[in-house]
Amino acid sequence: MTGSEHYDYVVIGGGSAGCVVAGRLTEEGTGSVLLLECGESGHEHPEVLSADGFKLAFANDATMWDRLSETQPHAGKRKIYAGTGTGLGGSGSVNGMVYTRGDRRDFAQWPAGWHWDDVAPSFDALEQRLEVSHRGPTDFTSAALAAAEKVGFARKDGLNDGDLCGFMGYNDMNFRGEQRRSSYTAYLFGREAKLERLTIRTNARAQRILFDNERRAIAVEYERDGELHTAGIGREVILCAGALETPKLLMLSGVGPREELARFDIPTVLEAPAVGANLQDHPSVCVFYRGNKPVDFHYPQVYGFDRMNPQLDLPEGQADTCFVLMSLGSVVKYTLRRMVPVMALPGGLYRSRFLRGALRALVELAFKLPYLTRFTQQVYGLVVILGKPVSRGRVRLRSRDVRDTAAIDLAYYADPTDMETLVAGVRHAARMAEQESLRDWGNQLLSKAVASDDRETLEKWVRAATITVFHFSGTCSTGETDDAPVDTRLRLRGVPNLRIADASVMPVVPVSALNAPSMMIGYRAAQFILDGE
Repeated sequence: MTGSEHYDYVVIGGGSAGCVVAGRLTEEGTGSVLLLECGESGHEHPEVLSADGFKLAFANDATMWDRLSETQPHAGKRKIYAGTGTGLGGSGSVNGMVYTRGDRRDFAQWPAGWHWDDVAPSFDALEQRLEVSHRGPTDFTSAALAAAEKVGFARKDGLNDGDLCGFMGYNDMNFRGEQRRSSYTAYLFGREAKLERLTIRTNARAQRILFDNERRAIAVEYERDGELHTAGIGREVILCAGALETPKLLMLSGVGPREELARFDIPTVLEAPAVGANLQDHPSVCVFYRGNKPVDFHYPQVYGFDRMNPQLDLPEGQADTCFVLMSLGSVVKYTLRRMVPVMALPGGLYRSRFLRGALRALVELAFKLPYLTRFTQQVYGLVVILGKPVSRGRVRLRSRDVRDTAAIDLAYYADPTDMETLVAGVRHAARMAEQESLRDWGNQLLSKAVASDDRETLEKWVRAATITVFHFSGTCSTGETDDAPVDTRLRLRGVPNLRIADASVMPVVPVSALNAPSMMIGYRAAQFILDGE
């Protein structure tokens, strides 16, 4: 082990929230800050800085962390791809740049101090820095929005006023010209000279957090370039590794359910039964149609929200389903470059660069066929996303080796209510595609089961077609009561100087994308520290 370093603050995870935390603490001159990121620096992969680079970043092994879930008995008995972004900016450097705060009713489900009026000032401050805006119309998006209005949606652009249910329009996105405006580009990239007291270590994998006898975090062990380092903590450690990695690192450090730690002979530092529980995600399906000409948009720039299941225990006016327009031709090659090796090669074989490269070469070769290219360029999708799932999953350890991915049970459709909601959403999307403006564009249905009157046929298709939209959350939930592992100032209960600031603290997942709420959490975590709370 190398000699120890010492910092006032150690931030673990340079993703959407972590970049905000590290940047703000350093800007305000609160002390020395170490940011540990297990991935690479953003400038090594220019696609994470480009507004058009998200599809390239998704296909790049250096910017995506591959994982598969546990087998999902209610989703076709499949393992679901559960990868996330890695490198500075995290998933915020590889996503579609969708910037949606969520619905004010989402935050009404969070504890006191986290309601809409409490968090809106932090969103305002972020948006000044990020300079969010929405993209302009195209012929196809105009036709789709006309169809949406025919099935009951009202038109609204921006979608950040806190009232989402029943609206569809051009959503805000965090880009400026040709540049992606992630938390990394807004708070860290190109600002190193001004952030003199910030030390960034990339390719640095945190191994565990060390505690003293009073359960105070005193150091972080991390591995870099094959050597083990220790970073001492003067004031606080802020854990921003994401909803799948944060609970894993806590458990490896001795914080979590006692029986889970005992399975791997990890000494219990703090028994926290809810760490790793309450996992939520947004499962989705995409209903594909072929038009009679190429689709003319390339970003997830149109979103809609509505209530599909009136039986859910949600307030009036709360959307439970999200609808997104997708252009297949703009992303399909890069998606297949990522997914074909993951799904075709077992774990041991997947580690072979040669085999991964061979399968990706086959994908590239297939897209040299003129017919395939023409076909995919004419295909559009209506993505239906389950925005308010009832089911709850869990993250558990697979071993005590930090390099092993956690055992991730997404629990898709474990509660049958979720299937009811999503099926209703699929049928609503199908009605939208039947409207005159999309009939004129071309609406040849490719997902034939969607047109079936047989409920069992449709459900079977949903289970087989379900994928994630990468909105993992809830595994270290904040709350006002002692059974919540994190308090309302994001402090881990029972540890005086450890905060958690990422999507894992969300007690109930918002109906919208999570990038904006994750950055908001990072912003507020830094503010709590600055205010001495």
